[in-house]
Amino acid sequence: MNTGWIRCGAALILLGTCHAAGKLGQFEAKGSYTGTPANLTLSATVEPAPQDKGAAGGIYVAALVQNDWLVLGPTGWVPSTMGFPAYRTGPLANTAVPVLSNLDVAAIECAQVFAGYGRTLDAMVGEMTYRSIYQVPALWPRTTPLPCSSMADADAARFLKQATFGATEAEIANVKQLGLAAWINAQFALPASRYPNLPETPSSRPAECDNICGRDKYSLFPLQTTFYKNALTAPDQLRQRVAFALSQILVVSGNEINMAYSYAPYQNILVDNAFGNFRDIMTQVTLSPAMGRYLDMVNNGKPSSASQQANENYARELLQLFTIGLYQLNQDGTVVRDGNGLPVPSYDEEMVRKFALILTGWTYPVKPGAAPAKYNPSYYLGPMVAVATNHENSSKALFNGYVLPAGQTPEKDLADALDNLFQHPNVGPFIGKQLIQHLVTSNPSPAYVARVSDAFANNGQGVRGDLKAVVRAILLDPEARGGMRSEVNYGHLREPVLVGTQLLRALGGQSDGVWLIGQNRSLEQNVFNSPSVFNYYPADYALVDGTEAPQFGIYNTNTAIARVNHLYSMVVSATATGNVITPGKPDTTVVGATGTSFDLSPLVALAGDPAKLVDRLNVLLLHGTMQPTMRDLLVKQVTAAGTDPLVRTRTAIYLTAASTAFQVER
Repeated sequence: MNTGWIRCGAALILLGTCHAAGKLGQFEAKGSYTGTPANLTLSATVEPAPQDKGAAGGIYVAALVQNDWLVLGPTGWVPSTMGFPAYRTGPLANTAVPVLSNLDVAAIECAQVFAGYGRTLDAMVGEMTYRSIYQVPALWPRTTPLPCSSMADADAARFLKQATFGATEAEIANVKQLGLAAWINAQFALPASRYPNLPETPSSRPAECDNICGRDKYSLFPLQTTFYKNALTAPDQLRQRVAFALSQILVVSGNEINMAYSYAPYQNILVDNAFGNFRDIMTQVTLSPAMGRYLDMVNNGKPSSASQQANENYARELLQLFTIGLYQLNQDGTVVRDGNGLPVPSYDEEMVRKFALILTGWTYPVKPGAAPAKYNPSYYLGPMVAVATNHENSSKALFNGYVLPAGQTPEKDLADALDNLFQHPNVGPFIGKQLIQHLVTSNPSPAYVARVSDAFANNGQGVRGDLKAVVRAILLDPEARGGMRSEVNYGHLREPVLVGTQLLRALGGQSDGVWLIGQNRSLEQNVFNSPSVFNYYPADYALVDGTEAPQFGIYNTNTAIARVNHLYSMVVSATATGNVITPGKPDTTVVGATGTSFDLSPLVALAGDPAKLVDRLNVLLLHGTMQPTMRDLLVKQVTAAGTDPLVRTRTAIYLTAASTAFQVER
């Protein structure tokens, strides 16, 4: 490793730019750090490809410091002029490397750190079994900023893209001041920004209800606008982001529940309980009349004869999608397999039938002033109520040898059955992994899933299902934090909602949601209107090579083009008044309409120096992950756009946001 160490053409290459001949994807080399920039603990892990494990070789770690290399040998850091020792030699195996341990990082501030392995150093270079694992942040605050001082900003921006609907300049400063854990605790303490409590709407649309009335009462439009306003400006960003993830796991779709008044209470269940206990969510979701209507549990009475069956729709999805999944899972999320290598089912049809019977006897809540009935008419303000004579209360054998006694009330049967299901070992890894996929990465390692499952099983005080502990574990895990990630399967495709909100928040924008609703509908993510109970995209969607990538379930030729057009209409072709860009004008039929706009003045002020403009967008939009080649190209394109500062700024934003570096969040 010297300055002429690796070349692709005539240029020195950092990892990920020239790797066609290597083993990228077959091995792991990654880094993490904890502490503060003034007092860091940095570490690396190197995992050889399966075919290389056990072979003789060495583990190598080096830091590029202002075009000079420092090498981590058995006795510590040495300059490359003293040779290029391996950190460890011997049979190649998974290796943890303490790069620095509670030391001042002044000597290697801004250094790019690489780690890898090989039979020899030359073999590692030739086979490209190494990766850039992080850039050491600069000490912060400091009197004279270093070129990489923005790394502190970039780390905060990356965290905020996982924990909120997008990083803002103000929130980046807040995270840097508080620290990650304290910021999370502060978010836990904020009151919930809820959906409006709307009055009952008649089930049939009255003749005098015009198009605007129909939009506001017989569609989810007012809830969608509330969603976007909360996503962009509500202070309880973490709660809103977690609630949105939960809404894509515990799905009720407006395709069926399409009156705003009937749907709002369901979303409030998820907002109110985003930091609560998953067991409470199980009960409240089950007894939600919106869920009861959507998956046919409401007015599901006991069979009147042996030839009849209770409706199994909700029972099946409760097991398959909302709690344990199709197959038995290890705590690390991997599937348990039998002696023939086949996945072991987590339940069978008989278990679905039993849960369907347990769930009989529930009807809509009683309307104010009405008398209770065997089957109450549709009404959505309150939980469903039980009618004992409609409930099938025979004994039933459930999971883990538990037998539900005969003769119990509907309420007792439901509580006991949900308790039994809640204790199933699948719930932690099944729900935890999906939350990781929504917030951080589509392909969490089994170890990451296991750590989150442990937090679900025990919050440290003996409590199971504490979502505060789960969220904290997800966001503070070493795989979520640390330096830049270069693994090809790390991160996730930004779903359309996040493309718009993260860009608007980064640019200091505001929206009443109207324009965003239409834009994201064309990108196949019409908020709250998923096409089925399987969400906008299947949770288990995978690419052709088997890589899990749920969000790619709605990424195709049409939506790929639509994404770019969406960004162009938002940034480049939208109306400009001074430096204020307005892609969506106020709709005069919407009460309190503001439209969608953002002020580019802070970025326009940097446009005289294209490099400074690009570097700030690297922090705000890419949290410091922009590769040198991309930076060089962007600086050239921005310069070529002319001398008008606004044109330069719009060009830089559009090209950055349309790039795969922004579309796929790492």
